This record gives sequence, structure tokens and C-alpha cells, in this order.
Amino acid sequence: MKWRKVLVGVATAMAVLAVQTVAAGPALADQDGSSTSLSLQSGTVFAGAEDLDVMTVTVSAGNPSGPFDVGGGGKTLCSGSVNGTATCTMASQALAPGTYTLRANYYGNVDTFSSFSNPVTLVVAVQPTTTSMQVLDPGGSMVTGDPRLVFGHEQNYAFSVNTRGIVGVGSIPHGTMTISDTTSSGTTTLCTSTLNLGDAGLCTLDTSTLPVGTNQITATYAGDGLFAASSTTRTVTVLPVQATTTALTLSSPSVPFASEQNEVLTIRVTNAGGGTPTGLVNITTGGTAVCSLFLSGGTGRCSPTGSQLRPGTYPLTATYGGDSTDTGSSDTSQTLVVAKEPTTTALTLSADTIAFGSEDVELFTVAAVPAVSGAPTGNVTVKNGAVAVCTIVLASGDGCFLKPSQLKVGTFQITATYNGDSTFAASTSPAQPVTVVDALTRIPVGQTGVRHPV
Repeated sequence: MKWRKVLVGVATAMAVLAVQTVAAGPALADQDGSSTSLSLQSGTVFAGAEDLDVMTVTVSAGNPSGPFDVGGGGKTLCSGSVNGTATCTMASQALAPGTYTLRANYYGNVDTFSSFSNPVTLVVAVQPTTTSMQVLDPGGSMVTGDPRLVFGHEQNYAFSVNTRGIVGVGSIPHGTMTISDTTSSGTTTLCTSTLNLGDAGLCTLDTSTLPVGTNQITATYAGDGLFAASSTTRTVTVLPVQATTTALTLSSPSVPFASEQNEVLTIRVTNAGGGTPTGLVNITTGGTAVCSLFLSGGTGRCSPTGSQLRPGTYPLTATYGGDSTDTGSSDTSQTLVVAKEPTTTALTLSADTIAFGSEDVELFTVAAVPAVSGAPTGNVTVKNGAVAVCTIVLASGDGCFLKPSQLKVGTFQITATYNGDSTFAASTSPAQPVTVVDALTRIPVGQTGVRHPV
């Protein structure tokens, strides 16, 4: 007798079912016929994730046990033992992307004939990918939004790129990543690299890699046999460096020596674009540092230290070093005069009345006192009006005497003038009267030896 072929098709939302009975020769008295069906959890799987698609083999027979396998693409995809129903999965990447016809083969047993299923179609799709790109500043921090760089100061900015497949699906993309820059002038390749575990590494800029203007930076993953190509784009604006103007002003054009700390030097730096320059300004004179400052809001102030500059005239240069968006600039328009330190001269008399012919008993002592600090050097001239009567050297610590009969009988206004030195200014004491009387005149008690310090 002949066995009939029976085709049973079962369709569901997630499965394809095919049934095929075997056409056999004359039946053995002790063997039954069988029918085999194959259903797939999904008719489409992503490359690299074929192991997630569960295949179900069902055998209908009096004794539905025995070995089976599922084949497709010229290879056995999975196998096992069935007793009515069994499942199996193929290995990850068992099939390259494409469309395949699968069959389940049941090999029967001593009681049951073998059979195979009707063909079932399986589509292995290329896995979609997502490429992402971050912009990192020179410190390695992520730049949010669309970055704005300055031409000539782009160095050490970098693009970090990676490509990922579908979350939860096995395998990692491999292949080539290209980062390119598109401007109004065309497209330029910046970097090309090979993915390592989905990462392309860093594409680092040099000082002037990107031109001034709007730059569309595109990271393109080329795809491979399992993963689809993908790309992403970031907009980077490159600004021209702004020219700056530096202006220096002085709180006073002149300052006394040892009081230079009271002089305030003010800096203002502006740029052509209306921005706010930042950074360091150095103020020098003839290559010698005077003071330095950091700009805040485009301005800053500093002062020399006391006694930093000796008395004299100093042309000043204020130099702004620039920052990432501004060029450097300088100002040489100002001159600072450091005047000699003021002094006060004090005169002391040994007596305010002396006898004519005995003027040599009159001792003049002086002191030159600086306004701030230090020790004046040089000499002091003691004068009668405009006429010098004696000279004192400060370093000696001595005074000076009149000569006998140097002054006639009468009253004289005596002053002491400190003549100054390289650091300290000259000064004159207030006048003090000295009376010279005739030798026969009795000097009133209380006048001889009276001193008049000032």
C-alpha cells in the first residue's frame, strides 16, 4: 500500500510552522508513519544573535521519539533528541546575513518511519548600529552643546567616538571609523581608525586643524559583515583670534622713593569683538619687572613694592600675553618718576647768645631725618642767611663750630641745609636766631648754653 503525503501549515504572529510526512516505500508491518513540523520563534534575527531564535521541532507518530536536526544554508544548525516536541538553537553567527530555507529532519526509530518538515524561511538581518561622538576639551572634560573653538588654539581638543549594536544582542561591531570635516570649501578627512571593542579612540586636533567658520564634524562607521553602517554629526564653530588693545594708567606720574607701594598701576585690555580678555599682564621697565596682575573682567591693578625702584625716570611697558581667544598686546605710553625720599633737617644750637670773639664756643649739631626709612648720607651746610658758616659730614656724627670773630655783634638767623644724596632729597631747617654781643656785655643768666632743637 502507499502512504499519503499530508501538508499541515500553521501560522502564528511569532512562528512559522511546516509539516511534511515522508513518502515511503512499502510499509513494514511493525513501523508507523510520522510527520514532522518546524516552527521558529521569529522569522527574522539579527546577525550575531542567531542563538536567540528558538526553533521547535514537533513529531507526530505513535512513538514520536528519536534523533533530529535542523539544517539550512548547507549546514546543520542544531540537533538533538525529540519525544514528540523538542527545541534547539543555532550558534551565534552561525549564518551570515541573508535569507535561508530551513528544514527539520526526524530520523525515526524501530517503530516509526523518518520524516522531514516543509521548508521554513529565516531572514538573518544585518544588525543596526548607533554611532556617538563626544567632544573633549584639553583637560579631558566633555564639551556640552556645539563647541566654539578659536583658530590657532584648537590643540588638544579631541573627538571620542564609539559604535554600538542593539543593547542585549550579542557581538561587538568591528571595522573602520572615519571622522571628517565638512565646510563650505568641501570635506576633509581628519582621522581614520579601526574599532577596538566598539571604540575608535581619540581624534585629536592640532593648533589649526579646523578652519575659521562652521565645521560639520561627521563620524562614519563603515559597517562590517554583521553590523550596518551608521554615522553622527556635531557642529563645531571656529572663531578668529581677536586683536586686543592694552591701556596702562598711573594713579600719579611721580612717587617718592620708599613709597612706591602707594603707586597704583591700572590695566584695561579690550578686544575688537567686544569680548572680555583674560590672562596675565606684566609691567616692566627696561626689562626689569615692576609688577604683574591677572585680568578680571578685562581689568586689573598692581603696585611696585617700597624701595623697588631707585629715584629716577622709568618708561613703563605693560604687556598682555593673550589667551585662547585674544592676541597679546602692549602699551608703552606711560613713564613713572620716582622722586628722592623727602627729608627733614633739624638744627640744634649749643647757645643762642655768645660774646664777640668767642664765637668758637658755639656748637651746631644737625640731624637729617628720612620721611619713610633709610639713612641719609652726605653733608649739611650751616648758614647765616645765604652765607655758609660751617659744614657737617653726617657720617662723622660730629657738629661744627664758628670761628672766633666770624660774626659781628648783632643777631643772626642761622639755618642748616641738608644737601641730599642719590636717594634722599635736600631739606633746610627752620631759622634760629643767634645773638653776638660785645665781649664786655654781660650775658643774661639763662641764655648762655640754651639750645633750640627743631
